[in-house]
Amino acid sequence: MVSILATALVVVSSIAAAPNPTPWQADYGKALAATRSNDLPLLVVLDVPSDPESAVKSDQLEAKGEQSELLGAYQRCRIDASTAYGKKVAEVFGAKEFPFTAIIDKTGSVVLCKKTGQLDDSQWLETLATYQKGEKPTRYTSFYRADSTSPDIVSPSYCPSCQLKAQNN
Repeated sequence: MVSILATALVVVSSIAAAPNPTPWQADYGKALAATRSNDLPLLVVLDVPSDPESAVKSDQLEAKGEQSELLGAYQRCRIDASTAYGKKVAEVFGAKEFPFTAIIDKTGSVVLCKKTGQLDDSQWLETLATYQKGEKPTRYTSFYRADSTSPDIVSPSYCPSCQLKAQNN
């Protein structure tokens, strides 16, 4: 009897302790407010669920396996682009083709990534992993560009001929 009670207690406590994944929000304004207050990046998906060509694969939206942890790092917003509201949100993002995916930084002020079209599973996971911190990823290069407007961090080459070549280009 005691062991049954103990087992039931363990089951109930594990259910209560299981992380409750953030549900997909259907209101962009509410999702943006939540991302600002929770310090999480915002994953926005605009698609037409009734059209398989214009919809995100349903298994990519489910929090299962490795994807569960990655999706858990985001506030999530999915909007039906065929509705009047969805068309207004699509216009704000400049989305003309669907599905359309955007990731907004954790402050809710900078669009870090925009992707149009269906992504295969590896592209989807790579995109989620790249932006899960809600910060723009930094790329390092090993060549010098004196007039670079790129956000990359550059490390100047110490080869004199490489320096001269970079200055001439």
